[in-house]
Amino acid sequence: MISAIEYAIVNLGSTATLRASTPALDFLPPAAWYDLDSDEAHKSMASRVLLRSGSPIPAFASNVVIQYFDLGQCEVVRLSEIDTTLDISALEQSVVLDHTVDLDGYLCVDDGTYRTGGFDLRVRRAQLAYPTAQGNSTLAIFTATTSESAWDSTQSEITEMETRWLQKTTSRTSGGI
Repeated sequence: MISAIEYAIVNLGSTATLRASTPALDFLPPAAWYDLDSDEAHKSMASRVLLRSGSPIPAFASNVVIQYFDLGQCEVVRLSEIDTTLDISALEQSVVLDHTVDLDGYLCVDDGTYRTGGFDLRVRRAQLAYPTAQGNSTLAIFTATTSESAWDSTQSEITEMETRWLQKTTSRTSGGI
């Protein structure tokens, strides 16, 4: 569930079209991370998927899913006006740990935990809403998921990738937010 997309569809008459990542938006991940094939990423409703390698192979692979949604010709969603924590609280046995807002309400970051398929997981989701040069509204989402036991060893890498994602995305949209 992505509450910002639901909000845009219901309240702004928007459509939501997943867009592929572009070379201008891609960033170099830390050494242990690798890209999933773009066709497989698109089949998973993602613009880009990064997986963390490990030895031995972990039961749950830490991953980062990046999504770029074109919401069409509508007002840019001010994320601070909706409850983006619903994206986490809708998950099985979830707990929202943190919610922050930045960039005048157009960036929200939510942290939480949930349990699914026998795994205790940690999730961090950053969402950025901005207009395109063509006047469309866009929602960019960075979601990192890892096992709770791997969080301490992957947190700095996830934070580094989130920073790179945000820099790439905002440099492409400067003037828009």
